[in-house]
Amino acid sequence: MSSKRIVFAAALFLTSASSALATPPPHQSPADPGPGSTKIRIDAGCAGDTITGTVTMKAPAGETYRLELSYRGRARKAWTSTGRSATFHGDGTEHSYSYGFDVSGFDAFAYRLDMVGEHAWSQTITGSSCAPGRQVPEAPFALMLPLSLLATSAFLLRGRRARLH
Repeated sequence: MSSKRIVFAAALFLTSASSALATPPPHQSPADPGPGSTKIRIDAGCAGDTITGTVTMKAPAGETYRLELSYRGRARKAWTSTGRSATFHGDGTEHSYSYGFDVSGFDAFAYRLDMVGEHAWSQTITGSSCAPGRQVPEAPFALMLPLSLLATSAFLLRGRRARLH
């Protein structure tokens, strides 16, 4: 292989790798979209049965945007809308808006938030990062120990009284 081919292959590799690293992640819009354009970032997390987060956006004044919660029932299934959404309004400046969705009614493998009509979505939130949906809570040890001692004492006293009569 000639040295010209090696140099050409290396240059092609380096230019394609640098352009891939220069673009924003697929779930965010560009850092500076230009005047009159929309910039959106969606951050999300799950604690308990609630997905919460913030939408940071710079959007033209008067524009309305809808954030929609979707889920996957199982791995490799299509995203399905939960029917839950939040609406945000652009005012021409950058703002952060908080949101929250109750997901206790869903048995999902994963969740994702999409800004409808825009090329912006959150990172995938695994269903396991939320509280388990069908788990029966156990009584705390601090409550069970005194109750078991009380029941054992009552049983022993009853047996002792029976022997005395």
